[in-house]
Amino acid sequence: MTALFAALLLAAPDRPVIDISGGRIQPLPLAIARPLGAPEAASAVQAVLAQDFDRSGLFRLLDPASFLAAPSEGLITIDYSKWQAVGAQALVKMSCEAAGTDVQCDMRLYDVARGQELLNGTYTAPQKASRMIAHRFGDDVVRFFTREPGVFQTQIAWVREGEGGKQIMVSDWDGFGPVPLTGASINLLPSWTPDGKTIAFTSFRNGDGAHVYKVDVQTRQVSPLVLMGDFATGATYSPDGRRLLFSAAQNDNTDVYLAQADGSAARRITDSRGIDVSASWSPDGKRVAFVSDRAGTPQIYIMSASGSDLRRMTFQGNYNQEPAWSPRGDLIAFSGRDEHRVFDVYTVAVDGGKVTRLTQNQGTNEKPAWAPNGRTLLFSSTRGGTRQIWSSQPDGSNQRQVTAEKLGASDPSWGPFPAR
Repeated sequence: MTALFAALLLAAPDRPVIDISGGRIQPLPLAIARPLGAPEAASAVQAVLAQDFDRSGLFRLLDPASFLAAPSEGLITIDYSKWQAVGAQALVKMSCEAAGTDVQCDMRLYDVARGQELLNGTYTAPQKASRMIAHRFGDDVVRFFTREPGVFQTQIAWVREGEGGKQIMVSDWDGFGPVPLTGASINLLPSWTPDGKTIAFTSFRNGDGAHVYKVDVQTRQVSPLVLMGDFATGATYSPDGRRLLFSAAQNDNTDVYLAQADGSAARRITDSRGIDVSASWSPDGKRVAFVSDRAGTPQIYIMSASGSDLRRMTFQGNYNQEPAWSPRGDLIAFSGRDEHRVFDVYTVAVDGGKVTRLTQNQGTNEKPAWAPNGRTLLFSSTRGGTRQIWSSQPDGSNQRQVTAEKLGASDPSWGPFPAR
């Protein structure tokens, strides 16, 4: 349970904000003071909070070695001049104590220039899950500065590469605490329902080719979702959770299909002699991005959810694939093969068609997936040798490794915001 209080300057027009309206965000210089209280518990929360802020791209964390304030400085009595001297615009202070089997932290956010408290709250979590204190407070800080929800409490799904096959995994947004949801057959392309309770995925589990299944995130119960055609793959739920897109091959033709969320009443919404796959919903559920080779090479197209109003989006390169429509609606991320025959991650503006390259000269980079606030991307990359999940800002900045699997990780999918 979080007790959170905002100072009166929440309503003030000159309160500090992070401008997220443009392309590249100017990170806010922020200091996280040495934590007070029980050292082990406090240090663990501080480390996770620092990682969250760093990966978000919204904050520039100041080096603790530069701090001038006394380590013993309290939560409330603060020498703001010493924090201003090291360039801090915002200051986080915390004090954590063990409370039985729980950890309880007093968390505070200050505006250094004005010498005012912005947020304070008491956060409690089980000792084994103390990192959730950092995630919850971090999300509160992000919401304060941006007026948008943060993603630190979200989960991600991805595929673990193993000697016995490929498993669907779920972990925290930063890759911590991975949990397998399936056995080690060949399982690919996880996709969340909007309520976060179910994940659809493609599997070869029954030996009769690829088809679409679903797994309950809590019980890990697997059941079939789409078994039609020679194969069915790439399922994705509509933003309202009522409909399902997938691709299936019937009569030697592969098309995009639209069905009810339970896989029933499927109907074809593409009709070309080429291969149409990898459908992705627009955030309003009215349009669909997909890949088609109808013009000779795989390219990104968009159309209405009924299959009309077709428009080609990519014209550069001869192999563009894996579109992912941003929750903000403005960009479609995709992977494309360059002149060196290596795949990299790009975005294309829905209005205007401007293409931006996010990765280059860093191995093979594929399968982009958006955070639910549209402020961060996940993708797979071989830049470190084995394929792993990485994160990036939409302009390609602030790239960070998320997983560190022995044999590799791929196919990321970002889950929804948790219920408040």
